[in-house]
Amino acid sequence: MRRSRRLPALAVAVAALTTTLLALTQLGGAQVAHAATLFSDDFADGDLAGWSRSGGSWSVAADDSPALQQARADTGDARLFAGSASWADQAVQARVKPLTLPGNGMVALLARASGATSYYRLALHAGDQVRLEAVRSGRVTPLGTVSHPVTVGDWHTLRIEVAGTVVRGWVDGVPVGAGTATLTATGRIGVQTGNATARFDDVLVTRGEPAPTSAPPSPTATPTGATPTPTATPSDTPPPTDPTPTPTGPAQRSSVVAPDGSGDFTSVQAAVDAVPVGNASRYTITIRPGTYRETVAVPAGKPYVSFVGSTGDPRDVVIVYDNASGTPKPGGGTYGTSGSASVTIDGNDFTARHLTFANDFDEAAHDYSAEQAVAVLTRADRLVFDDVRFLGNQDTLYHNSASADAVGRAYFRDCYVEGDVDFIFGRGTGVFDGCEIRSLDRGSTSNNGYVTAASTMIGNPYGLLFTGCTLTTDAAAAQSVHLGRPWHPSGDVNAIGQVVFRDSVLGAHVKDSPWTDMSGFSWRDARFAEYRNSGPGSTVTADRPQLTDAQAPDFTPQRYLAGVDGWNPIP
Repeated sequence: MRRSRRLPALAVAVAALTTTLLALTQLGGAQVAHAATLFSDDFADGDLAGWSRSGGSWSVAADDSPALQQARADTGDARLFAGSASWADQAVQARVKPLTLPGNGMVALLARASGATSYYRLALHAGDQVRLEAVRSGRVTPLGTVSHPVTVGDWHTLRIEVAGTVVRGWVDGVPVGAGTATLTATGRIGVQTGNATARFDDVLVTRGEPAPTSAPPSPTATPTGATPTPTATPSDTPPPTDPTPTPTGPAQRSSVVAPDGSGDFTSVQAAVDAVPVGNASRYTITIRPGTYRETVAVPAGKPYVSFVGSTGDPRDVVIVYDNASGTPKPGGGTYGTSGSASVTIDGNDFTARHLTFANDFDEAAHDYSAEQAVAVLTRADRLVFDDVRFLGNQDTLYHNSASADAVGRAYFRDCYVEGDVDFIFGRGTGVFDGCEIRSLDRGSTSNNGYVTAASTMIGNPYGLLFTGCTLTTDAAAAQSVHLGRPWHPSGDVNAIGQVVFRDSVLGAHVKDSPWTDMSGFSWRDARFAEYRNSGPGSTVTADRPQLTDAQAPDFTPQRYLAGVDGWNPIP
């Protein structure tokens, strides 16, 4: 998660917010535990808590974002370890930037380290060489080598998977080799330099699934320039980049989308179509950089689908279309609000990470009677959006459920949502945790729209929760944006919207009387409240209901999302 890269105009405010959020979610200082993730560190906290060092000069340095740095070029063996010595099957990934790399230099990622001198290593070398090795007490056994551009000053993505008796490696998505993993059965992860300096960032460790008990066909060194084709081992949690080649055989659990034809598919919908109906386990669709102008639908019969942007930067992968509610359909009629969605999610347990969903309908170029234009429509349950951008104007994010008597839960973590009128709306139960919510200027001095339009059903105590969020604007006038209004679809009197903004920073664009009526229904009959907000838009007035300290524990992310099955995707 790299908010400084996608929100440069708010660097100071967001940095402060990031520090607060990390303090709440860290385990062991630097460790930020995501659901189904063993370990991750993006070094945004600025320290090395959770890491143990052996040689070298290690610190967190400024780059395009904070990054771990080893600064001593005269150190032949500088290592930093993290994690648990009891880890067995694991996939470890990191972004690596060599700063100096002489002929005898090396920059590496380590996996299953049973001690300071026994581990598996994926190393960048001078002369465009990348090597997968088993190291025991200084003795190196090669498992694979590939010729791949290694550029000083550029970031490269390294990944090692160790599962059962198989170890595999990738550099920037290119397989390096594979071999028999008989060196160690368990161990930590680490980073290493030898006679070189480097930066490391976005370290992610996930728990690997069981691998075949026999090694791939080439357990020894792969000739330079050769491209081995190991069968990829899927992980419980998809990585933020695309290091894993398409697996072979009938049990394929992942695919790659690339607009240039280098993946398995060139469109996201084609990849979704290839997911088996009745899919019962995680199926990861890794999406390489590009703008995918298409409508995408994940049907109810295909749960456990993940969309993962391959670079870790959500700006690099954009899924977008431009239908609006009033757009004429080819067969007659118009699309309507739900039909305007660029992406529709009906499959339960969907996840998305590091990408952008958008609807770029041009309001100025059209004169439709209905110009709602949805970027994402959700009608499923147990959804996770992590470091995702939602772009649009009116009705950007339609968070709904499968039916009026069904609950659709979603967790939005470190996301960015922008729009103007009712741009987060619906009857779904949604938690926005550490997100930026940006109101776009409509040119009015008094009314530039509404952040929410909840239609939570009366039997559901939990609608929309915004916690640790920052409410910003591009240029909307002060006192011109409402926090929300109650939406009663088709006049449904049982749609009693529920919204809470708590522990969030509200910009000056938020009105002192931030709630308003809608279609003849009074906001005072809805369930709207705030708690301990700050910022120029947080002034407490008679028109701003506040939770009491006694009530606040009932309105937490965990309470919103638990449901009857105890779901808890929160780190």
